[in-house]
Amino acid sequence: MIRRRRPGVTGLLAACFVLSLGCAGASASPRPVPLPESAAGTVTPTVHCTLPAGQGEATGPQQMDVELSPAVVEPGGKVHAKVTLGPSPATSALALAEVPTIPSIDLAMSGGATGTVTVRGPEIVMDIPAGVPIEIPAYEGDFLVPADASGDIAFAVVRTLTQTKVLGSVFETPCDIVGGEAGVGTVTAEGSASDPATLTAPADPVRPNTAVRLSGSGWTPDASPVPSLCAAGGGGCDPLKFTSHTLRIDAYGTLTGTATLGEAGAVPNGSYLVKVGDGTKEATAPLTVEAVAAGNREIALTPDSGPVGGVITVSGRNYNPDRWINVIGLDASGTALDDSAVYVKSGADGTFAVDFTVISDAVTAVQADEGNDPATVRTAPFTVTTEGGGGGGGTAEQRLTTEIRAGTLSMTQDGDSVDFGTTVLGEGGGVQRARLNRVEVEDARGVNSGWSLTGTLTAFTSAGGDTIPAGAVRWAPACTPQDGSVGTPVAGSPTTLGGEAASLCRMNPDGSRPFTGGKFDADAGLALTVPEFTRPGDYSATLTLTLL
Repeated sequence: MIRRRRPGVTGLLAACFVLSLGCAGASASPRPVPLPESAAGTVTPTVHCTLPAGQGEATGPQQMDVELSPAVVEPGGKVHAKVTLGPSPATSALALAEVPTIPSIDLAMSGGATGTVTVRGPEIVMDIPAGVPIEIPAYEGDFLVPADASGDIAFAVVRTLTQTKVLGSVFETPCDIVGGEAGVGTVTAEGSASDPATLTAPADPVRPNTAVRLSGSGWTPDASPVPSLCAAGGGGCDPLKFTSHTLRIDAYGTLTGTATLGEAGAVPNGSYLVKVGDGTKEATAPLTVEAVAAGNREIALTPDSGPVGGVITVSGRNYNPDRWINVIGLDASGTALDDSAVYVKSGADGTFAVDFTVISDAVTAVQADEGNDPATVRTAPFTVTTEGGGGGGGTAEQRLTTEIRAGTLSMTQDGDSVDFGTTVLGEGGGVQRARLNRVEVEDARGVNSGWSLTGTLTAFTSAGGDTIPAGAVRWAPACTPQDGSVGTPVAGSPTTLGGEAASLCRMNPDGSRPFTGGKFDADAGLALTVPEFTRPGDYSATLTLTLL
């Protein structure tokens, strides 16, 4: 059943799915769970922070405590890290309240393995005071040691990174270690690893804001892959650098699909590693990102002559992708004719094309620039002609008008039931997988306020009153725009579900465009981990999706 509420002042919509599970058999006998050993270290190196939005730089000591566990892992195994940071030398010029923040830390490996790993914490909401050293709350995260690791692996901090989401944009504050002791612990890799997964990415350079095709084999069957973009050395891995993806792993462990890079402002030119992880395996592949060269911007007029009132096409190439291009007519003195201005955004390939109306016989040239940057100004000559002959004639004008009214923010879903199937206790890992029914969000409001689609989940209950906690379900969201839509939606991070709203898909306000809108598809891979000691029965829970 779908439950919908008409949008009120807040424009709130909700929909519900019923998740079901059948259990059969007897519970397995309990097994003792050993307490993990751990390695921890506290250091106070000197860090150099580069502040966002032109706020400058800051250098000073910062205490860091990193606890790694377990102390012994198999090659390719998972290490859990607890990170506690003291006050940073970085400060904010403004006091900010309830700022979504994602912390991460890069650890360099030496000894039994080399390279860099990233511990990325969950998104938190925090208040940032003005002029006070910023202190990130303690956080935890996992990483995998390399599949070829062997022996003692020493870990040292090389960088911390804080990402804050303000005014619809993500601002980054990297802090590099520039002096002092940074070693925080050792983990030993022992045993033999399973066959490593493989990952293949395009060998040729790819452009920002385009879908990158990825493939591979040896992955965990039917797992949910998550792509990240890392620095060439392996650190700074960031899933936000991909705005969406269609990656899937089939029952044979084969990875296919695409991951769409962020715009040029978020993903500058350079050499990177693209990393994909499925929770138990990960692999990387080199990736080169290059926007179209902007050194030889060119514009052309088609045609380059015509009468007053005629419409011509102004096209350009070799522009930076995803930038607003200003097109305007010039008179013989080079003065801009303001009433003639039109605007268009360059494509991912650095080209653009827009219709331009010749408003008067004073037009002698057409000019285009990229984001009001004088260095990008290009002009092309235009000749106004007089059509016809024999004299006489005349002109007349008729005023055409129309009214455009705003629509609503709404959503529909392909179904209202998700079945995880049957779990036999004591057999297998107790993990059942399913997919969320596709949800279509339609934004016909014609505004630039963005929207958010979130989900909450109740506990599973049976007819006998037994329960499975909501946190037993984890989802990996994905969302994509339909053709013709304006704006790029952002999928939520993989996370467990529960009473707190978890992001499925959102559209951030975008100050670079007049409005966002269109139709957008959202879904998610679902994984239910059935507790080992669960009373048999038929269970169901309600997942509520809220569009705001």
